[in-house]
Amino acid sequence: MATIWRRACVGCTKSKRQCTKSVPACRRCQDRGIPCEYPPPRRTLLSAGAAPATPSPSTPEVPANPPPAGNANASTSSNDAGLDFPPLQLSQSDLGGGNLRCRPAVVPDSPHCGFDDNDPDSANTALPVSWFLAPESWIADYTLPPNQPGTEQLLMLQRFTDSVQRWLRQWVTEGSSPLHHRFLYRQKMPRYVQDAYTAVSMYHAAAARESGGSADARATAIRVMDDRVTQLLEDQALEASLCRVSGREMDVFDHLSRVQALLTYQTIRLLDGDIQMRAQAESLVPTLFLWTRQLLDSAKENLTKPTRLLANHVSGFGSDSEDDVVWRAWILVESVRRTWLVANYLQEIYLYLKRGWGECPGRVTITMRTGLWDAPSPYAWTRACRDGGTLFLPTAHTERLFYEKCPADVDEFSMLIVELSYGAERIERWLGESKGREERAERALLDRLDETMVS
Repeated sequence: MATIWRRACVGCTKSKRQCTKSVPACRRCQDRGIPCEYPPPRRTLLSAGAAPATPSPSTPEVPANPPPAGNANASTSSNDAGLDFPPLQLSQSDLGGGNLRCRPAVVPDSPHCGFDDNDPDSANTALPVSWFLAPESWIADYTLPPNQPGTEQLLMLQRFTDSVQRWLRQWVTEGSSPLHHRFLYRQKMPRYVQDAYTAVSMYHAAAARESGGSADARATAIRVMDDRVTQLLEDQALEASLCRVSGREMDVFDHLSRVQALLTYQTIRLLDGDIQMRAQAESLVPTLFLWTRQLLDSAKENLTKPTRLLANHVSGFGSDSEDDVVWRAWILVESVRRTWLVANYLQEIYLYLKRGWGECPGRVTITMRTGLWDAPSPYAWTRACRDGGTLFLPTAHTERLFYEKCPADVDEFSMLIVELSYGAERIERWLGESKGREERAERALLDRLDETMVS
């Protein structure tokens, strides 16, 4: 089976520049005012070792070259997402067995299915079941954020690190946080994640300085944490050796679990203030960067192999509900994206605060819509996706939020990432503009009601 991909435009290819692949013209050609021409699409056969998802006979054909938008403002519409790919099929058989009657993916009029659009009828349009596995949504964007005054930038970075620390406390007190989904480890919680969970509990319950814990309790918590970190590293070294000997690979869930465990320890030890803890954590900064990179690589390598992507996670739930299967698959994939972002941002922010400079952590596409991360059931999640959209925006088009959405549409995690990307001043202006629009809309509604009553 072949996969059809749009290639970069002729101008970007000759200049060796990244192309947004937008229609009718890419962003670079639009900015330069030059003609934008695309070469004919080519068909790339999947490798022999890949296990392509099983297509449904009734799945509509996806055009290789979607028709260009018919108006001059097409570049600001949802059709300008710059992501052109056929939707992956995600069926119960791909997820490890079961007798699920999987509906075919419905391809909307826009070629960028799965990304939130402004079609008023979108609430009645079924989303492709694998919209969150869009291949190009895994490409990291390293666009530099705007320059900000030093004081404002430091306050913004402090808000992020404070939020991550608060999420750890929230995880152990409430069972979930914007970084830790309540159902991610519901069926399987690796031992090293259990160790990290208990270490956080000990640290915040008895030993954190702000809680007034005794010196003895704090020393005990630190000693336990040190032992657990050592055990995690030894276990992963052994696991890597066994993988090399047996020829098998770690699945995405295992990659995610170990990154979240080490990220937990790094968050506490880098930001605690204890010199010894900080020094020990600094020695593991390269390790977490490596594991984080391997996590994203593992997810991208398995895009065409849902069985491997979701092994030991979704297939173990034994549900015949398609909504349940897709929801749990999304939980795993969205957790990968959020964990990758937090791990990179946290360590780069720490290095920036220590050295006075840091590298751009990069961004990947995340699901921004309020209510989806906290949806209590597959039905609630599916209904929210269909009724309100997903706000699964490409990173290059996140700025659309400021003109098309209200801050209340974006969840807490995404708001922090947007602030890091565009600056606190832009967020403040967005909040003010949204409030002004709401007030004007309310006044217009009252005026119409007055006119109706008079007439």
